[in-house]
Amino acid sequence: MPNRPRRRTTRTALTTGVVTGLATGVVAAGAAVAAAPDWFGLAGSRPFLWTVPFRGPVGLGLAGLAVVTGLAGLRWRRALPAATALALAAAGSLATTAARGASAGDLPTARPGDVTFLAANVLHDRADPDAVAGLAAAADADAVSLPESTRAYATDVADRVRARTGTRYQVLHRADRDGRHGTALLVADRMGEYRPTGELADGLKAVVTAAPVSGDGPVLAAAHTAAPVPGLLDAWAVEVRAVADWCARTPGALLAGDLNATLDHPGLHLRGSCVDAGEQTGTGARGTWPAKVPAVAGATIDHALADGNRWRAVGSRVADLTGSDHRAVLARWRPVD
Repeated sequence: MPNRPRRRTTRTALTTGVVTGLATGVVAAGAAVAAAPDWFGLAGSRPFLWTVPFRGPVGLGLAGLAVVTGLAGLRWRRALPAATALALAAAGSLATTAARGASAGDLPTARPGDVTFLAANVLHDRADPDAVAGLAAAADADAVSLPESTRAYATDVADRVRARTGTRYQVLHRADRDGRHGTALLVADRMGEYRPTGELADGLKAVVTAAPVSGDGPVLAAAHTAAPVPGLLDAWAVEVRAVADWCARTPGALLAGDLNATLDHPGLHLRGSCVDAGEQTGTGARGTWPAKVPAVAGATIDHALADGNRWRAVGSRVADLTGSDHRAVLARWRPVD
């Protein structure tokens, strides 16, 4: 009889310990998946494909939960393991953001042989064309990618840059399914004459690829992929992967545009020699969409990519763009020695 209370106490403590351990495990697993779904192969699956672009806010949210749980642990110590798990997950998410860099960036002085590429989603011609031309002129852009533009809009931008700097641009355009808006690629006359190659022409969104007629110079692409929205998820996965594969297999390639994916999405896991300018130069976590939220809280879905065997990024910049729901991306590439 005297041992019964002790046995009950032992059983209660054991049960409480098991429940606490299970609860901590569930919290730790949930926090890890929320912070880094790509580690578990879930970044391309719902709902994680919509949360993984926002690593910064997710990390801050987990940090907040860690603080709240930690405060609860001051009164109930069994909450402390869960608080620790949340804190570690938050730290991992924020560390990845910090490693990629969330600064606005800058472009160093151009050298002979450098190529400067501007990407600006112009939101069906709603972006201020003078603002786009201003960015291109200020950076002395050699190539410009204009997703969601008409040919007339792209020509207007080219004319405005010419009026400012004297630089002429060849305008290549491929229409989207609506037959009017699409993607434009502007190539400065100093790059020589370019011809469209028709690669990556299949799909819901418009991609323009072009090669120098002389055969001397980089192969260029202005890209816009399908968005990861219901009804287009299969197309999105295929198109993003196709763009990344094109970059990896095309010697000397330079590509810029709205890819509707971050480097955490499976389609944009860079393969082969393909490299991302933002990741190389410290703007890889600077949000480009939506423009109405602070850049540190946005998703980095506009990119400048290149064949890393031929090019290295020496600078990049994420810039506000009047009238668009995207920020523009500028990248300066230098030939690899």
